[in-house]
Amino acid sequence: MQMLILDFEGCHSKGIREIGAVFTQGIKITKIKELSVDNVGTCRKTLSQILVSSPELFVSHNIQIEKNLLKKYLPYPPIIKDKDSHEWGPWLDTIKLYKTLYPDLKKYELSSLKDIFIKDEIEILSTKYCTKGKGKHHNALYDAMCTYLLVKRLYSKIDLNSFIQ
Repeated sequence: MQMLILDFEGCHSKGIREIGAVFTQGIKITKIKELSVDNVGTCRKTLSQILVSSPELFVSHNIQIEKNLLKKYLPYPPIIKDKDSHEWGPWLDTIKLYKTLYPDLKKYELSSLKDIFIKDEIEILSTKYCTKGKGKHHNALYDAMCTYLLVKRLYSKIDLNSFIQ
């Protein structure tokens, strides 16, 4: 399955300023992109280039944020394989996944889950791929890589299909 793990930095009112994208085939990384965006036109063009691969599954931590920002810039997907739909997706939300599997945790923020489950792995991955100084939370690629690692650690242990929205 082709997955696109996606994270945006920005907000609905001011727009997207940074995009982090991790492309996978199954759980193997095939491509990583870290992009800064300075205007609406650049954002639309960049998102179109990222989404040309037509991923089978979008993955984010708290999908509603990415879904809403994606719809703001690209209201309808150019192609969705075998679907008659005007939605981006399907989606896998790591907040929903971890709240369901670990109901006794006190916090489900990305930084909290990172500290509990993937602290060593993200340090290695971020050192390899993040621009110097951006290997920390609230940088799009770093957050996308954290989300990727959270999915990767469960990929062969559970049926992720039951969490897809």
